[in-house]
Amino acid sequence: MSTKMLEQKLAELQLRVETLEAKVKPVAKSTWRKAFGSMKDDDLSRAATRLGAAWRARENKRR
Repeated sequence: MSTKMLEQKLAELQLRVETLEAKVKPVAKSTWRKAFGSMKDDDLSRAATRLGAAWRARENKRR
């Protein structure tokens, strides 16, 4: 590929990226903070916590 062709392809890709970025809504930086702990009193969350603790205990015994 010639330099001119590479420059043209790069320009096309830059335009496509700019178009895609314009279509995507930016994610708020504090989103994870809002979600963290949101399932505090949920049965599934408690079950997942219990299963995770049991799994970690088994894995720690193997070592």
